Amino acid sequence: MDETNLKDHNKIVRGAATFLIIAGIITLLQYFKNFLQPFVVALILWFLVVEVRSLLGKIRLNKKRAIPRPVLTLISTVAVFYIFYVITNLIIVNFQSLAANADKYNTALVNLLESIEDVIGVENLGEAVQGGQKAIVTNATVAAKALASFIGRFFLVLFYVIFLLLEESAMSKKLHIIYRRSSSKARIKNSIGRITTLMSDYLGIKILTSFLTGFLSFFVLLFLGIDLPVLWAFIIFILNFIPSIGSIVATSFPVIFAFLQYSGDWEKALYVLLGVLAVQVFIGNLVEPKILGNKLNLSPLVVILGLTFWGFVWGFVGMLLSVPINAALMIIFSQFESTRNAAILFSKDGDIEYMTKADIKT
Repeated sequence: MDETNLKDHNKIVRGAATFLIIAGIITLLQYFKNFLQPFVVALILWFLVVEVRSLLGKIRLNKKRAIPRPVLTLISTVAVFYIFYVITNLIIVNFQSLAANADKYNTALVNLLESIEDVIGVENLGEAVQGGQKAIVTNATVAAKALASFIGRFFLVLFYVIFLLLEESAMSKKLHIIYRRSSSKARIKNSIGRITTLMSDYLGIKILTSFLTGFLSFFVLLFLGIDLPVLWAFIIFILNFIPSIGSIVATSFPVIFAFLQYSGDWEKALYVLLGVLAVQVFIGNLVEPKILGNKLNLSPLVVILGLTFWGFVWGFVGMLLSVPINAALMIIFSQFESTRNAAILFSKDGDIEYMTKADIKT
């Protein structure tokens, strides 16, 4: 075999090996998703606890004495999980209210579909909805089981967070040992520092902007007299973590509900659309870019592809986590010459030099 054929053969082998590795990773991510999803969520909650602890650590009992670190950790953990508990209770109460008024909204939907029959000439749409009530009850049972599964996973997440907090001191020591032993210690340290900084910036800013979007949307819906404004504001808050399509889906929920609540009143639904859309545009296009800037530097195409990929692999949780995961991958790829081209493709403008500078302290 001559040298040219040998090079072509090696390229084919490397390409096939890369494909098999990627396929293997996707298979493992899907197969172990019941383990990995709670752990990744626990990592984010642990990170939030650390951030809250860092903020509380600036408080001083007096000029020289700070609050002990174990006390700060306990307060931060309780605060994060208590907020989660309060939000969960609010959502449960709103769902109970929605279920209690289900007949009212179902009647509005039937009347709406019957009026559509006269326009498009299709018959029995209203009867189809009435006949589908049994299916709705069945789906509600499935949803209740899913909620029970979620609660079970919540306790698993809680245990993960506790053990991550217990592991912190030992992990710091282990990382320093890895730095000393590795020939790429500067790159490893720089990658960890960059990822930590990125997660801090992204989560902090995204939580703030999503909260503002939900908070302002709540007052818009309250002013317009829409039922269950807390529920729709919470859905808007959650879905705003999903790039691009999240805000569209989040806006559609209260609009459709307003249409049903007011028995097909297009004018009221239009007011809800304009009000919530105005909040989305104001926060998403004016406030968030000014605060977040170009820190993520992710290509919009990569954001959409990542959303699709992680949604396929991990479902809704994957869609929520797609942006921070892709940004972390871009940072890791940028630290090594063999994967730097992949980092350039991940980036928005091809500029990744600022990621390679070892100026981050861990």
